[in-house]
Amino acid sequence: MDSIRDVIVIGGGAAGMIAAWRAASVNSNVLLLEKNKRLGIKILISGGGKCNITNGNDLQTMLKQFEKQESRFLKFAFHTFTNTQLLSLLQQQGVETYVQENGKVFPVSHDAKEVVDAFTKLMASTGVEIQCNSPVEEISKEQSCFKVKTPAQTLFSRNVIVATGGLSYKKTGTTGDGYEWAKQFGHTIVPLRPALAPLYLSPVPSVHWQGTPIRDCTLYAVCEDGIVAQWHGDVLFTHFGISGPSALEVSKKAFAAMQSGKQVSMHVDFFPELRQEQLESKLISDISENTNKHITTFIEQYVPKRLAEYIVSQAHIDGTTKLYQLKKEERKRLTSVLKSCFVGIVSEIPLDRGEVTAGGVALHEINPTTMESKLVKGLFFCGEILDIAGPVGGYNLQAAFSTGYVAGESAGKNQTQHAGKSC
Repeated sequence: MDSIRDVIVIGGGAAGMIAAWRAASVNSNVLLLEKNKRLGIKILISGGGKCNITNGNDLQTMLKQFEKQESRFLKFAFHTFTNTQLLSLLQQQGVETYVQENGKVFPVSHDAKEVVDAFTKLMASTGVEIQCNSPVEEISKEQSCFKVKTPAQTLFSRNVIVATGGLSYKKTGTTGDGYEWAKQFGHTIVPLRPALAPLYLSPVPSVHWQGTPIRDCTLYAVCEDGIVAQWHGDVLFTHFGISGPSALEVSKKAFAAMQSGKQVSMHVDFFPELRQEQLESKLISDISENTNKHITTFIEQYVPKRLAEYIVSQAHIDGTTKLYQLKKEERKRLTSVLKSCFVGIVSEIPLDRGEVTAGGVALHEINPTTMESKLVKGLFFCGEILDIAGPVGGYNLQAAFSTGYVAGESAGKNQTQHAGKSC
């Protein structure tokens, strides 16, 4: 048999790189296999290339951002490798960071490549062997040894860490291979769903709206049963529908509602800080000071200019109406539209366009203190391949880094405990 590695890591993203570095740090012989020609492709495009590394909140607050079962699973990993430890590690490699008011943490340089370079240097410092352009075709286990096949070679290892990501952004190499291997070893795959994905709308937004942002609004996903999801933040009109933080945040629950056969429509509240009666009082006051203005011109002070005509039409008001001509019932309709403006029916939420894939390897089949499979000894999973999907704000990258760290340390120590034994 060819030389046997202690640990083979499959996938060179956030979870895979930190797993490889950590496993090598505890004196294991580590090989990292990456199917792309370079490491960290998804990191390089995260945050528009600026890389929202993590979130600066305390750990308890961070964990609350995940669903309950995800939070319970992540608790050990988040406390084992914290956001503070992550930033300290990066700082040691020359990556300076800063925290925005909303808690998002970015490199001062706004260059995601800095982060990838830092982990590449860390791996090199611990002797990790890296092979890019090495897609894994097959994994099997013979007795206590894993056999990993690539187009060029067959490799053997005592431990394998699968860090292949989800199904979002397939161009980055996340084509779902890891799910198939997990199923092959007996694992349950929770159905895959888009999370943090843009929303395709019907009708498609007017060409006139495309590229128009709505700042600090509340976006509602609504079905016949009521509100499915809501999020306060920014919305961006695109050629296919809407994107931006608010759209991404409601996508997971909107998709679930659509899967159950419900029609989901999207509505914007332009004044989330005001109750309806408060907004109407504001309009009455502002109208009294601008009685000769046309209604469309007046509305432009509250909403993006390109949306003013649409909002007036949604309230069934003639756009040439002057404010002194505005009737009470028209003002009430206008208030209602500003508090809940229909922007379209959701026609599709594409999995491939999502920043994160919800679903994945079932958490109850993974040991949260080691990231080792409860079904197959020596097989570890970390990062997005797990059934974890947090909100926008650096939470998902922290989950990848923390679970990767635990997987790497556990696989490395697992090897140390069995040093000298035949594979």
